[in-house]
Formats: sequence, structure tokens, C-alpha cells
Amino acid sequence: MFTQTLCVLLKSDVPLDDLSRVLASYGPQRRNALDEPWEFSGPSLQIPLPEQDRGFVIVDVVSKPWPDAMGFEAQDSPLFQAWDAGQFGPFTFPGSLERASEQSWGWPEGRSVPSQCRGFIRVRLGYEIDEDASPEDVFPDEFDPVGELAFLTGICSKLLTVPQAICYFNPNGEVLRDQESFRESESLCEEHDIPTIDLWSNIRLFRFDSDWAMMDTVGNSQLGLPDIEACFDAESYEYNSVDQLLRTVSMYLVGNEEFEEGEEIEDEAGITWRMSMHEDSLCDPPRPVIRLLPNDGRDVPEELLEVGE
Repeated sequence: MFTQTLCVLLKSDVPLDDLSRVLASYGPQRRNALDEPWEFSGPSLQIPLPEQDRGFVIVDVVSKPWPDAMGFEAQDSPLFQAWDAGQFGPFTFPGSLERASEQSWGWPEGRSVPSQCRGFIRVRLGYEIDEDASPEDVFPDEFDPVGELAFLTGICSKLLTVPQAICYFNPNGEVLRDQESFRESESLCEEHDIPTIDLWSNIRLFRFDSDWAMMDTVGNSQLGLPDIEACFDAESYEYNSVDQLLRTVSMYLVGNEEFEEGEEIEDEAGITWRMSMHEDSLCDPPRPVIRLLPNDGRDVPEELLEVGE
């Protein structure tokens, strides 16, 4: 049972021995031979998860480009079955790399990544479970998704140093970062003592129609939280300010803040935004969201006013 997945995209193959040396500081590793389809595992290393008897991390090397379509054109294929079983990330949706490259605001050069990728390192965190275990027995008693992602992010930080690495890729949060921008995020978050949420969750920009724009987060599901959508008049708001609002709401959620239908929050400019809860998002991937609309007196498109369910 895998609960988290992060990746490093490669421009060429990397020997497993090199990865073992890079990850030597994580202690004893168990090496697994390739004895199943690549969709489920390439040659891999297994690392124990600290303070979790059943927890482990699998680091495997796949000598193929990232399979962005995830087998939707052939749903009886091993690729589709592996994606359906969460082998490429429990919240990964087809087209994640394409969307990540199109929305690579934190690292603009990331827009050319799909054409460069020739393979990838997959870093998955999971737990051993008994065949007769009930669903509530899958996760440890003190399940900590922030801690899980932080541990995997540290592993990816090491893996980015191999010469074959192109960049870090979070397929669940649709985030791309090269080594430099990755380290900038690490340093900034360490300085402010906050999780590296911008490495786990991207913020995207869409035009809803000729007047209205929508910005959203994608990736909060990894933390067991809804994503956030903000819809607004495109000519009246600074995108950076809306970005900050989305991060602020996300950090409140990480801190166990709970919001209710119709609740309001104020942005840094003093504008209040009303919240509504929705089971589905305006853009892929499908997921629960909190939608924010500004109380600025403008007429809102009718479809955005629907009360959440």
C-alpha cells in the first residue's frame, strides 16, 4: 500500500549502484531485482521508514519516459492496471506531466521537460499490510502525511545530484523543479519553519472566460486536504496576491483549521472572499475543492455561484 510518490525525471539511465551511494546516509538498503513488469517496479532499493515498523520506501529506476496517458487508450494493459493501483502516485491523474509543464511558473524552463525525459526515478512510501487487514489497519496509528512527504522530499534532494537528473517531479501535485529552484524552496521554507508545500502542490492559472480567471492549487490531496480554487475578474487582481491567498488557506488547512460553507477570509488587500465547498473541481484532475469568490460587487458567472455539495 503506497501512500506517497515523488519522482526525479532523467535524461538517461542511471545505475542502481549510483543511487545506492547517493542514499547511503539513509542506512541499510535492501536491493530488489526486477522480477515484475516495469509499470509496477523497476530495479529498486528499499529503505526503512524511521520509527515505523511497517513503513518502507521503494526507490526504483524506470528506463522509459514518464507514461503521461497512464494507459487510458488500453485499459486492459499493465500500465492502466498499475496506474489504477496507485503505482504512479495515489492521486496522479492522466496528463499530470503535461499540465505541470504548462503551469511551471516556479521554474519556467520546465515547459520543455516532457520532450527531454528518457526515464525516471520513482520514490514511493508505503506500509506492509496483511492480506486480511481491514481498511482502517492500512495506515499507522499516528499517520503523518506531512512527515511522509518531508521524508521523501529529502530523498529526492539527494537524487537530484546524479548527473542524469533533469528535475524533480511531483505527479500528484503536478510540480516541476530543477535542482536550483528546488533548493531555493527548501532554504526559504527552512528559514520560515514551514513545510515545503510549494514542492508538493502547484498553483495554476486558467482563464474561465473573457473576463474571469481561475487560479487553483493541485496536490493538497496528498495531505488529506481539499484543494483551493479562486475565481475573480482577471483585470482587477494581481496574480501574485491570489497565489498568496491560496497558499495562506492551504497552510491554515495544514494547521488543522476547518472552514465551513459561506465562511469568509480576508486577503492582504482587505478584500473578503466567500467560501463554498465542492465535490468536484473546475479543471482536471477531479477532486474536492474549496472555491473562493471575492465580495467586490461584481456580477459572478452563474455556474460559479452554485452551492457546493
